Amino acid sequence: MAVCGCASDRRERSGCRLPTRARFAARPAACAFLAGAAVAFAGCSPRQISDSGFGAYEVSLAAWSDGLALAWYDTRDGNPEIYVRSLDAEGRKSGPELRLTTTPAASYEADIAPLPDGFAIAWYEKEQGGATRAQLGVWRRDGTPVWSTPVSVGAGSSRNAIVRRRDDELFCAWIEADDNGAEAVWGGWWNLVGRSLGAPVRLGAAGETTWNLNAAIAPTGEPWVVFDARADTRVEELFVARLAELSATLARVTADDGIRSKYPDLAFSADGRAAITWFDERDGNREVYLAAWRADELLLPLEERARRVTTTPGASIGAYLAWNGDRIGLAWSDDSSGNYEVFFQSFDSGGSPVAPPHRLSDTPTGSLVPAIEPWRDGFALAWAEVEPTPAGAPGQDPPAEVVFTTVR
Repeated sequence: MAVCGCASDRRERSGCRLPTRARFAARPAACAFLAGAAVAFAGCSPRQISDSGFGAYEVSLAAWSDGLALAWYDTRDGNPEIYVRSLDAEGRKSGPELRLTTTPAASYEADIAPLPDGFAIAWYEKEQGGATRAQLGVWRRDGTPVWSTPVSVGAGSSRNAIVRRRDDELFCAWIEADDNGAEAVWGGWWNLVGRSLGAPVRLGAAGETTWNLNAAIAPTGEPWVVFDARADTRVEELFVARLAELSATLARVTADDGIRSKYPDLAFSADGRAAITWFDERDGNREVYLAAWRADELLLPLEERARRVTTTPGASIGAYLAWNGDRIGLAWSDDSSGNYEVFFQSFDSGGSPVAPPHRLSDTPTGSLVPAIEPWRDGFALAWAEVEPTPAGAPGQDPPAEVVFTTVR
């Protein structure tokens, strides 16, 4: 799963402005990136999944044994709404695009988690007055709604919700402001029929530049949440929180060195090893880092044990990872070629590379925010292809479509 950013923060990462009502420059242009797309090594070529014609952004990915589903937010209806589309076991479209939200508020940042006979999605809504509210819901795989509910601890704005499943329970984390406007990361549990399983727990301080939450359920059943925040630090640093029996443990795991560490992602292997990735500016350029070790070391400082993955002249950002057996799959975006392209690399359980990086996209559009899940003997990936903003066109945001591929 990958859920990352807000409109202003995405501008910083990609130079793009999102979302838009600008039409996706007719159907030939809508598919133009496919003609130039790189062939995914030992997998399938990237293929377009959405048919927005306007803008499809911030894709999240879920996998079952017999297929997959992609969720994103889409501006085709004149209002950002959450959409989902199912794929079969071969990664082909197996159903229509389904619009899940219909509220007057704008719906952003879908995060999808698979359930036995459906899926859960966390997202947030933004009202015309600017107030935001995190949401959590469950649908059947055909798009039939089961339930949905706001998630919050008070009346303050809440945003950037994510969801993970543990057996018959859902863990949800989100960012929420208190009565004084101070933001914090919160986490709580729901059952599959929508009942809260106790009071949410404050996991740690957030801030106005905290736009990315990620989480994973350890094999022991404990949820872990990773995020960056400027919280008693000079700039954004990485924090790791563990929620055990409604009690949170929080640690800052990067040094307060005045150099930004941003957008972490976390995953566990079945045997309890952990991997974290993020991008960092400590080498004078935005580069992707990876650390892999035992789960009981997650709350320890990680920079000295991490591997620098990228060494390109461009910016390497938006890194996400997944385990498949004892193998780590890592995906990120890099703009060394002039616009962002998606790259993939495999690592062993200790974080050492087992193959060189592979470029998965080769397009005139920007390839951004890859989601990654284990799939068969490899990995499934999805991202957004975002058209560049024309020079001298302020206020007109770029069109985008969602694409999907697999690698081995």
